[in-house]
Amino acid sequence: MHAGARGSDLPTARTITVKETIDLLDGQFAEVAKAVAQGSYAFWLGSGISRDRVIGLDGVLAKLIEFLRSHATTNQNCRFTTTLNRIIDLAEPTPGERATIDVTKPAIDWPCLDNIVSRLWGKYSEVLSQDVENEKQDYLLWDALDFPNTFAHQQADAEHLAIGILALEGAVSEIATPNWDGLLEGALVELGHPLTSFQITVEGADLRGPPAATKLYKFHGCALRAIEKEDEYRKLLIARNDQIIGWMGNATFTIVRDQLTALIQRSRTLMIGLSAQDANIQHLFGKAGAIKGWKWDASPPPIMFAADQLTTGQKTVLSVAYGDDYEDNRHQIGASALIQAFGKQLLLALVLSVITQKLEMLASDASAPNLRQADRDGIAAGLRYLRDGAAEAANNDRLTAIKRFAQALTRAKYQLQNGENPVGAVQYFPLDHRPTHQMKGDVALAVTGQREAANALGLMGLIAQSGDWALGLDDPTDPASGALRITSSVAHARVFFAANDDNIASLIECGAFAEDDADVVIFCSKRVTARQQRNPSANYRTGVSGPRYIAFGPMLQQTADLDSLLSDLRAEVAI
Repeated sequence: MHAGARGSDLPTARTITVKETIDLLDGQFAEVAKAVAQGSYAFWLGSGISRDRVIGLDGVLAKLIEFLRSHATTNQNCRFTTTLNRIIDLAEPTPGERATIDVTKPAIDWPCLDNIVSRLWGKYSEVLSQDVENEKQDYLLWDALDFPNTFAHQQADAEHLAIGILALEGAVSEIATPNWDGLLEGALVELGHPLTSFQITVEGADLRGPPAATKLYKFHGCALRAIEKEDEYRKLLIARNDQIIGWMGNATFTIVRDQLTALIQRSRTLMIGLSAQDANIQHLFGKAGAIKGWKWDASPPPIMFAADQLTTGQKTVLSVAYGDDYEDNRHQIGASALIQAFGKQLLLALVLSVITQKLEMLASDASAPNLRQADRDGIAAGLRYLRDGAAEAANNDRLTAIKRFAQALTRAKYQLQNGENPVGAVQYFPLDHRPTHQMKGDVALAVTGQREAANALGLMGLIAQSGDWALGLDDPTDPASGALRITSSVAHARVFFAANDDNIASLIECGAFAEDDADVVIFCSKRVTARQQRNPSANYRTGVSGPRYIAFGPMLQQTADLDSLLSDLRAEVAI
């Protein structure tokens, strides 16, 4: 099947669900998913990841059209009318569409506005290249768009939060984007991490500071820096055609150009929301291709696009990157380079995939001498069952879904490793700052309790898959809620995780649960000391002997096989 071809019953990049995207990552693109978890792909991000925010290119273009319309006069020589007409001409409206344009009414009331903006989507640099008589060249960008206010306060969307999580988890260490907006930075702040987690790079001097978790190359400029340091960074905003072409030879950007060319050579490329229409992007990949770098048939593919079908710019990138090999293999190259899922679905699926791969890695490293590989595979299957449930739940409101997932993972980690049970916004607590392959066999992870907790999650996933339990997130707004809630046909329980006995004591001290709570299950990764209940008479009425403290690490050590482990776990949880 060549790029863009599909059966009539297959989803499009827009309609595909998060779960269907997970299925792609498990199947056709399994090697891509593994490589992302290992940090092998650099992300190249375009305006498509921000379409649902005011900063999205369609929102910017509509705002620009309205600014010019509102300043237009009936004077036939009106400079605003002249510029507005040139921009509308770029969209090539039909005679019928032109007839519906009434400049005396707000642009939002034009029936053809969506069509015009859609056609201008691929021509943003031409749009911003239009001048207004007697104004500076960047007048449309800085004044007409009210740049300082439009770009100063922006709320991250699901895509940006997902990228922030992937960066904090060590899955993406380098990001390149022509986007000016501060949405990626806003995501970091929302996740509770400082902007210094990104090494934001517009020009070479920006690389000379201390290193960060992720290099963020904003090679067309940075809105936040242009607003904060206008004299220094406003002139570095790249918007017009002449600036894009000039960027390729501008000495100010030499170091960044060299770094991006090297990035294309040393890391695989995953483009999300980026049409690659700009000549300087194509030129960078052409420079890399000229020295015969990546082979087009390498596995996983060296250059990938999240799109419905390849744009002309994306095909150009493939052509110049692979050189002489492209012509005879272009259909196979196009098919292998295309993941038919847009940013929201793909990035949420990648977060779930990376976290699950890390949990599988942790579970496989836990000490359980009698478990065979088939038993380990069964536990991994339980983790994937939970992942798939999260993917199904994520499809309706993806922004809420990624926030809840980040919060749930963070609360579980605070319980496990800190003996705390936070409520509300807290700093995102990654499973590990490193990619998956660097976690394997790390002796320092033994004390975190994560290996045992990962196995406990996998077992709970298997029991939930059997239908005996329903497993869900507990209420994150309740300081006495667990990380999870187990529900059976006869009872329910709050589930907590603790790396050791001291953390159990800390959870009790912070009010997460009391020693006479009968609806609590605590998975402890190490041994558990005996505890004296405060109100044993309450348990006589229920028949349940207070919280169930499960010394899960010793259980793993002693179990004979997966079936025995499941049986022991059911008996200990006892619901």
